[in-house]
Amino acid sequence: MTRGYASFDYEEGPYRPADLVRLDILAHGRPVDALARLVDREAAPGVGRALLLKMQAMLDRQQFEIVLQAAANGKVVARETIRALRKNVTAKCYGGDITRKRKLLDKQKEGKRRMKRLGSIDVPQELFPELMKTR
Repeated sequence: MTRGYASFDYEEGPYRPADLVRLDILAHGRPVDALARLVDREAAPGVGRALLLKMQAMLDRQQFEIVLQAAANGKVVARETIRALRKNVTAKCYGGDITRKRKLLDKQKEGKRRMKRLGSIDVPQELFPELMKTR
């Protein structure tokens, strides 16, 4: 072991061609540029899946479903979904009127569809260093 003083001697080897692709991470259909990386073409699905699983575990659930995708050269190679939070809108409906329950569930479904269309996903800054550790 050294006490902070050491030398390191090396020689560069020859350059070799590599089959690399750009792996983009898409959150709700929009690319997250900070998470893009170059990976081997054959390793892209595995690296993408590992990144998405870690991202899925770290991101908070929203009122609407969030689709996370990993795309290599524009082609989606992995996909994960963060399920939507759901409020029990039929809890206040006692009795047997099924039409009232259906109306409330349909209204909730329409609201979620509208939220999904207008909603945007914010990826917190604290998430980036943790995701960059993923290989």
